[in-house]
Amino acid sequence: MENRTALKCAHGCRNYGERLSCPPHILSIEEFRKIRSEYRDVLLLVEEHDTSDVQDILKVWGELQKESFSKMFELEQEAFRKGFIYAHLLRPGPCNECEMCNLEKCVKPELRRFPPEAVGVNLQKVLEKAGIELEFCKPGKTMCVGILLVE
Repeated sequence: MENRTALKCAHGCRNYGERLSCPPHILSIEEFRKIRSEYRDVLLLVEEHDTSDVQDILKVWGELQKESFSKMFELEQEAFRKGFIYAHLLRPGPCNECEMCNLEKCVKPELRRFPPEAVGVNLQKVLEKAGIELEFCKPGKTMCVGILLVE
């Protein structure tokens, strides 16, 4: 985990402060670092999407994230059913379950998860350690990455 990821969230992400799953509405990097130390294992979840015929990736990005999150969320739920009661997913990208986030109170709290980057995870380094190259702005493929924490 790296503190500098907070800089990218605060000064580079259009969702900063606009979603309850993003800073400053979530745990600090230091708080998450403490919680992370209580988990024994993490599972890196990666879904690659073929976007070679997509003209504007930003137009489909939200749907790709939502599709990947749905699958990854089911893995979290399955882990819970198998006895890993503290299993917790860090979702690919910011929450986009609602068209507009209600900043007063989440209307879908059972789906509210934050992305790894928001709590200091450098996904490029994590993927690199796993032997996966994260290529930015590559039109042919788009990767959605989540992390499942399991005790």
